[in-house]
Amino acid sequence: MSAGRHNYSFYKGFHSDNALDFSKRSSFDRDVMLERVYPRRLILPMRQHYGDECVPVVKPGETVTIGQCIGAPAPGTMAVPVHSGISGTVTDIRPIVLPDDTTCKAVFIEGDRKRTFHPSVRPRNNVNVSAATVMGIIRDAGIVGMGGEGIPTIVKLNRAKRFKVKELLVNCLQSEPYADSDYLMICEYADHVIMGAVAMAGACGVRIINILISKDRKNEITALRSAMERTFSKYSGYAFNLIYLKPRFPQGYYRMVARALYGVNLDEGEGLEGRCRAVMFNCSTVYACWNAIAESMPLCTRTVSISTEDGLLRNVIAPIGTPVSELFDTVNGISTTSKTIVWGNCFTGIQIDNPDVTPIIKTTSGVCLITKIQDATAPCIGCGRCADVCPVGLEPDKLYRLINEGHESAAVKFNAGRCINCSACSYICPSNINVGHAVGMFAAAKRKKSSFPYTAVGDRQWVDDISLLSADTVKAAEKKIQKSDSLTLPFEGWESE
Repeated sequence: MSAGRHNYSFYKGFHSDNALDFSKRSSFDRDVMLERVYPRRLILPMRQHYGDECVPVVKPGETVTIGQCIGAPAPGTMAVPVHSGISGTVTDIRPIVLPDDTTCKAVFIEGDRKRTFHPSVRPRNNVNVSAATVMGIIRDAGIVGMGGEGIPTIVKLNRAKRFKVKELLVNCLQSEPYADSDYLMICEYADHVIMGAVAMAGACGVRIINILISKDRKNEITALRSAMERTFSKYSGYAFNLIYLKPRFPQGYYRMVARALYGVNLDEGEGLEGRCRAVMFNCSTVYACWNAIAESMPLCTRTVSISTEDGLLRNVIAPIGTPVSELFDTVNGISTTSKTIVWGNCFTGIQIDNPDVTPIIKTTSGVCLITKIQDATAPCIGCGRCADVCPVGLEPDKLYRLINEGHESAAVKFNAGRCINCSACSYICPSNINVGHAVGMFAAAKRKKSSFPYTAVGDRQWVDDISLLSADTVKAAEKKIQKSDSLTLPFEGWESE
C-alpha cells in the first residue's frame, strides 16, 4: 500500500480565500449526521443518466416494493434499470420535463408507509463471485456515475476492459462549496468504498487502485487509510495508492484529472480509458456497487446534501425520485421564502421554480437554497478574469458574445463544446454577467448532437440484453461467463452486517 503521492493539480480554476473555502469550510456549521427521508410519494423519471430512456414495466394501480424494477432498458439501447425506493401503488405514468430539459416518461408512486422490500433484496451469503457476475450485478442495479453526467457504470467497466486500462481511479474530490455528501460517505463507509473499488477493479482486470482526494481532507484520508490497512491482507494482488491533489475548483472532472495526473489535455470525444489507460468512478458510485454486490440492493436511494448559504447543512439518505419539497420538510427551521432553489450544487446546479414536481435523480448530490439577490449587471469590461479561471482554457467572454449574437458556428469554432459548465467564470466576473450559464447550456446542447467518449462502438455489449433483470442476478449473470472471465474475486471472510 502506497503512503500517498502529493500535490497534483491542473492549471487555472480557482481556490477561494473567502467564505467559500473549499478545503476547510470552517466558516460553516456542518451537521454530518445522516438522516433518512421517508417521502409520501416518488416521481421516477425513466431517464436519469447519459444514454437512452427506459421503458416502464409497471402499470397504474400496480403495487410495488422497495428495490423492485419499474423501468427496464429496451433491447439495443444504452440504458440501465430504474427501481422504486418506497413501497406503494403506481398512480400515474406520464411525460415530465426535468430542470435540465430532459423530457421522458415518469412513474408516479404513492407510498404506503409499510417499507416492504422486494424478495430479491437480501444480503448475499457468498460474495466470492466471478468478474462476469459483478458486471451483471452492477448493470442490473441501475448504477450510474453519481458525481457528474451519469454515465452508466456498466458502460465504463466494459469500456475499461476493451481499452485494457491499467488503473482504476476512485474520485473523492468533492470541490463545490456546501457539498458534503461524498465526504460523508467516505467517513461512514470507507471499508465499503475500498471493497467496492476492488470488486470493480477485478471486474475489468485492473490491479492498481488510486484514491484521489484533496490533501486537506484529514478525516477522510484517515478513514480511507484505515480501511486500506484493514483490507490490504485480503487483497494482496492489488496495489492501493492515495493520490493527494491541491484543493481547487472544479477538481474532479475527468479532463482536469487527466491534466493533473497524466499531463494530458483530452480532446473532445476522448476519455481517460483510451488516452490515459485509466477508468474513474465517483466514490458514491463505488459504494453503490458494493451495496449491490453485498446486499443485492439496486440504486434506489442516494445521499443528498441540503444546504443554505447561512451554513445550515444536512446530509440525508433519500429515495431517488423524492420531490425536492419533501427534502426540505426534513430540515427544521428551513424556509424557502425569498430563496432561489438550486437543483444540484450551488455552482453547477440549475434553478427550479416548483420543488413539488421536481424529483432528485441518480445524479443529484445536493440541493441548495440561496438568497435572491438582484445584482445589477454591467457591460463586459474585457478584464479577462473569466479566461484566467477557465479550467479548460476557453475565453468565456468571447463565447458569450458570439452565442448572444447568434454566431453559433463561430462559437463552435472557438471550442464552446469544451465548456464543462462549472460557472467559475460567472463567479469571478466583476460585472455580474452569468457567462457560465449561457455557454454551458450551449455546450450541453451541442454535446448531445456530437461525439462523446462513451458512445464508442462496443459500449453496448452489456446493455443490449434485458435477460439479467431477473430476481436472481447471480444465476443470470453466470450464464454470460466466458473462460476469460473466470476470475474469482477475493472476498473470503467478509460478512454482511
